[in-house]
Amino acid sequence: MTNSAALIAEARTHLGGPPGPLRVGRDPVNLPMVHHWCQALDDQNQAYLDEEFAAETRGHLIAPPGMLQTWTMDAPRGAELMGSNDHVNRLLDEAGYTSVVAVNYEHEYVRELQHGERISVRSSAEDLSEEKKTGLGLGYFTTVKHEYLTDDGEVIGIGRMRLLKFKPPAAAPEVGARPTPAIGRDNQFFWDGVQAGELRIGSCNACQTLHHPPQPICRACGSTDMGHTVSTGKGVVYSHVTHHYPKLQGVELPHTVLLVELEEGVRLVSEWATAAKPETTYVGQQVQVSFTPVPGGELRPTFTAVS
Repeated sequence: MTNSAALIAEARTHLGGPPGPLRVGRDPVNLPMVHHWCQALDDQNQAYLDEEFAAETRGHLIAPPGMLQTWTMDAPRGAELMGSNDHVNRLLDEAGYTSVVAVNYEHEYVRELQHGERISVRSSAEDLSEEKKTGLGLGYFTTVKHEYLTDDGEVIGIGRMRLLKFKPPAAAPEVGARPTPAIGRDNQFFWDGVQAGELRIGSCNACQTLHHPPQPICRACGSTDMGHTVSTGKGVVYSHVTHHYPKLQGVELPHTVLLVELEEGVRLVSEWATAAKPETTYVGQQVQVSFTPVPGGELRPTFTAVS
């Protein structure tokens, strides 16, 4: 048996083993966090937001089930104890499978969460596949079981996260031209605007509702009579994320992706006009659109910071 095979065999002995230390969420389930979640997802369920309605229908406010993981995401992580999942990951790393990408995350909800409850989580290794050949390289799919508990030890939800642990490629691909956007009759006006130095936003001619990304039918009134308006290009950074790996064709890493809220009220996924350090980007930062050629020569709507 090779050293790598021996490490994988040892990793399998930890499946179903004891979980790692209990990680306790910093904050109990609370209304302000629920408000942020519902605003981001445009979820208007009154059982989450309206105390009077919730009292009549359930006796109390509840939290969206999808927030289950949210309550423990910043829970302190101790380094002194290791669970079965930590052992499996360490052995895979030693065998050369050092890169990781999330595949999917399944939730099982036992009951609704009440405001004021503090949620904790414990994690254990549940499954390890045979070696698979993927587009990222050779690797193993691992399944981590997360049990979510209240302070009195009641399990109120279970999450199963599948990850691919794979061997990184020997050499990174060269940065070439950016892929060209898919252009059809519904978004032709947008890319024509980019070439003309205009940031055009889809607009319903019937009710004047703005739409982005472009779409053929108005979500507000159902009309198919769609036109466009020209944005001022002014806005703020609504959210951002920095991509480090894997390599993307025509993109220099690290690459900060921006979600910009334009002053007209719609949001646009974009990037900085010039390379910027991730730590200089922040939510609420004022920005102005510009039109920048990317590798390959195509123009893209990008943004610059407004001091």
